[in-house]
Amino acid sequence: NTLLPTCQYYSYIEITRRSHQTLWHEYEKLESSFDNFAMKNIKTVDDIFPVFRELFQKETA
Repeated sequence: NTLLPTCQYYSYIEITRRSHQTLWHEYEKLESSFDNFAMKNIKTVDDIFPVFRELFQKETA
């Protein structure tokens, strides 16, 4: 809980077709508490670029 408040942006990307890993479930608990935290799941190679574009798009003023 000390790292996220000091970060400008933090993202967690899980790459799996199976059910989510333990770390995913722990991060789910934090997602609603921090606006600077994002989570995404990549299941196929085709998901990689769309997910990265969404996570790292420029903010509009």
